[in-house]
Amino acid sequence: MLKAYKEKYAKDLIQYSIIDLTGLIVESDGVLFPNMENQNIGDIHPFFECFYPLLLSKDEELVFSCIHLDYNGKSIIGDVILKTFDGVKLPLLTIHDLTSHYNNYQTTAQVRNESVIHSQILELKNSYLKEKEEFKNTFIANFSHELRDPLTGIITFSDILEKSGLNQQQQNYLDIMKSSSNFLKKMIDDILDLSKIEVGKLNLVIEPFDLIELIEDLKQSYTIKAKQKGLEFHSNFSEKLPKVLGGDALRLRQVLSNLLNNALKFTQSGSVTFNVSLNQIRAQKASIHFEIIDTGIGINEENIDAIFNSFTQINDQNSFKGVGLGLSIAKYLVELTKSKINVTSEYGKGSTFSTSINFLANQTLKLSKKTQPKPIIFDKDRKYNILLVEDSEITQLSVLKILASKGQFFLDIVNTPEDVISKITNFDNEFDLVLMDIKLKEKDGDDIAKLIRKLPEKQHRKIPIIALTAKVFEEDLKRYKKAGINDVIKKPFDQVSLLDTMSKYLK
Repeated sequence: MLKAYKEKYAKDLIQYSIIDLTGLIVESDGVLFPNMENQNIGDIHPFFECFYPLLLSKDEELVFSCIHLDYNGKSIIGDVILKTFDGVKLPLLTIHDLTSHYNNYQTTAQVRNESVIHSQILELKNSYLKEKEEFKNTFIANFSHELRDPLTGIITFSDILEKSGLNQQQQNYLDIMKSSSNFLKKMIDDILDLSKIEVGKLNLVIEPFDLIELIEDLKQSYTIKAKQKGLEFHSNFSEKLPKVLGGDALRLRQVLSNLLNNALKFTQSGSVTFNVSLNQIRAQKASIHFEIIDTGIGINEENIDAIFNSFTQINDQNSFKGVGLGLSIAKYLVELTKSKINVTSEYGKGSTFSTSINFLANQTLKLSKKTQPKPIIFDKDRKYNILLVEDSEITQLSVLKILASKGQFFLDIVNTPEDVISKITNFDNEFDLVLMDIKLKEKDGDDIAKLIRKLPEKQHRKIPIIALTAKVFEEDLKRYKKAGINDVIKKPFDQVSLLDTMSKYLK
């Protein structure tokens, strides 16, 4: 049976031909190309023209691979072998039909090449996205820094103006300025939070906190804000709520503030209601339900998911100020707790935002003892020499005005690394403290701090250094500490934060 199968299905793939020394085909079995006898190889295919000088060689076996041959309407891809002998016996021409093999090889090679190309394209795309992300983060950091310097000036001089005996109209104008600067500061903080979210650097810090105090603070603040807008503010807090929980109080306040701000923003008349209740306490975890209800403009059902996208407002953006980051950040923070924000809304009638968040709840949780803020007092019998390293004229003037108002400071201002070291090592100057801007044109402030810490004289390298910066990510704070910086003041700062931090190091 096998013989019968072979006779029926086997395909001869090799043709043998005998050629004389002039290239004439004397004999051929015609397996692949019939009717080749008495044909000159040069007339069969141009490829064979290279054979003429080879026919005269002796005892050679020449192999030509992957040759495309066409003859009498038939086309193959194969290997051609020319075998010569002693000059008496005529040369033998062998043609192997390897069309299927070479086609498969070509297909495999093409797939492999395409895979390599796709891999390189993907690598290029990833490289592009990485560069784009780095550019964006650098832009955000620089953008934030450049805005925080003028904000520091606005805050400082607003405080100075407020103490200058304003009439009622001037006070109203000042209140508008302060409200606008606070709004701008919040937008900057939101953009930085979004940047941290996108690179996975925004994490929760779990510590004991007072839930009752937190929600009562929010109630007091938003009752005033609602009243200013002509709205009613209602709150309902369950008596069963535990007082002390373990969680990130700062981020919880941020979530609730963003949801309450959103409710106030889109409510033109009526009320905003803030409800907090206990779902359950189980396995040392407390599930707390938060709910914010408004009688605002409402949301169409098809737009509910879109409201949580960054930089998105589904309403007329000219009617409602903001950049559309609050809900996006709130959603991310809630999802860090393995929960989600639920939304129900009826267009034209209002919306309800709610979430249930799990917190630690056990008897061992204890609040840190609150220390009453101490009055900022400096030694009345002395004046302090302060070195300010800052290249922003606005911040220079702000620090100058704040320190001048106390009357106990001499201030030197420099903005280059060389001037810093020169000032400190000049024995005519005995500085009590250095205020160091981190983002300088020539060298970062933490690098200058390293130079100070390497100075030979002990009194020079031990000078307290306080950083002035907008960059306060966890990795930034670690870098500052490693550089020998004692403390950090976040820009924009006000008189209280500046003097209070300085007082810790000026005894």
